[in-house]
Amino acid sequence: MNNYHYIIAGLPDLVPEFGSQQFSYNEISAAIRANLSKKDNKLVDWLEFGLQEDNLHHYFYHKAEHSKNNFLSQYFAFDRFLRNVQVSLLSRTLGKESEKYMMGEINTENDDYKEIAKIFEISNLIEREQALDRFRWRKISEINLYHYFDIDVILAFLLKGKIVERWIKLDQAKGAELFEQYVSEVRGTFTGINF
Repeated sequence: MNNYHYIIAGLPDLVPEFGSQQFSYNEISAAIRANLSKKDNKLVDWLEFGLQEDNLHHYFYHKAEHSKNNFLSQYFAFDRFLRNVQVSLLSRTLGKESEKYMMGEINTENDDYKEIAKIFEISNLIEREQALDRFRWRKISEINLYHYFDIDVILAFLLKGKIVERWIKLDQAKGAELFEQYVSEVRGTFTGINF
């Protein structure tokens, strides 16, 4: 039996003090996994497998799209779309044919496509990456809307943890800002405010 209320209520406490300039996704993931069922741990396995660049191929995306877990299915459909748009836009900039690098087709009339295209107009690479991660963060929250105490909240928490970890490694100030947002959202989730 899963005790999602217990796990989710404890999430902010699992995050180390940011003042120490330390953040370990692996430690947070391990602490969460220790309290999950075998079935839910398999979902975390799928999530973490899909966060490794070498594993992102047609077969993975096809399997993820047919996942019984709605969050994983929607998130990896979004992830494939985002990556395809990035390939399309970068190929156009470099004068290359994008079709041979893409996994599926994209709708260029889609509002998300237009937003990503605007992000790619940002010339500063760090600012562009920050904008892409803000977009990804927002999409994770949208996919998880109306979820309060289930595995999807935990999967979203772990995804955002990966974003936080990335920016702490790249940019301490941006990492601190995301860390504060991360903890605030989890507290809001627990009280039913933000989600």
